[in-house]
Amino acid sequence: MTKSLETEPYKKVCEKCNEKRYVIRRVGEHAQASLCGTCFSVCPACHGEEFTHETDERGYSYVKRCVLCGTLNQRIATFNEARIPARYYENKSSIEQFKITNPSGQPVGNLPQIQMKVLRWATGFSPGEKGFLLHGPVGTGKTHLLAGVIRYLTLEKGIACRFVEFTHLLSEIREQFDRGRGEADILGPISEVPVLAIDELGKGRNNAWQLSIIDEIISKRYNRELTTLFTSNYTVNEARAGRPDPSNQDFRHLTTQETMRERIGERIFSRLHEMAQFIEIDAPDYRRR
Repeated sequence: MTKSLETEPYKKVCEKCNEKRYVIRRVGEHAQASLCGTCFSVCPACHGEEFTHETDERGYSYVKRCVLCGTLNQRIATFNEARIPARYYENKSSIEQFKITNPSGQPVGNLPQIQMKVLRWATGFSPGEKGFLLHGPVGTGKTHLLAGVIRYLTLEKGIACRFVEFTHLLSEIREQFDRGRGEADILGPISEVPVLAIDELGKGRNNAWQLSIIDEIISKRYNRELTTLFTSNYTVNEARAGRPDPSNQDFRHLTTQETMRERIGERIFSRLHEMAQFIEIDAPDYRRR
């Protein structure tokens, strides 16, 4: 007999973490995760001991590390090592919370399709999978989606990732070179992490040294068959190039839209085509909707 609703025990959903068992906060320049102090102050499986008592098929008892809190703690550490920017904390960094409608509830551009495509990619991801490159105008949510993917892969799948902003990465590499560190020590972690997310590819001066660094990183990852994700404000559509960029307040009178091929060079551009699916976002700047 089916139980009535009155006899079913009511389980209250944790309002702080929405049953995720972790929360994400701003800590300095990055978003950092930690166990939810409201619903997971003590692990229900091991009662905070970090180990559980098990019995094998022969009746012998043994102790093993708690799978529940052990796995959760490991995934939290993996997320924190990814270095997602601080502005993408709590639900602001999730793919599901990506805004695809305007204030009146109408879909904006192709954002609903982009959100679904990125979500399917993340949920179906397996190591070594071909990455993607989100390209389109500024203010269309490319970085949000990139951060959302890294959040999902680290916290839901436990996959080691690294998020880097293109110009910040180059500054860090230059600083390390100036300190006398070797190339292998500097580029090794970036070249070897299972999933690397590079935000705003092509931004900055784009001089010969910068192009040589990104070429080396991409080549190393290509040869290792590691997944790399990108965003860029530069178009890959030749027909869209050369138009005035109204979103750029300082250079409205200039045709600032170089193509990505022109910006990063033929060699790197060709390699990107092999490593990533190009996904164009066609929507107005979020701040101007």
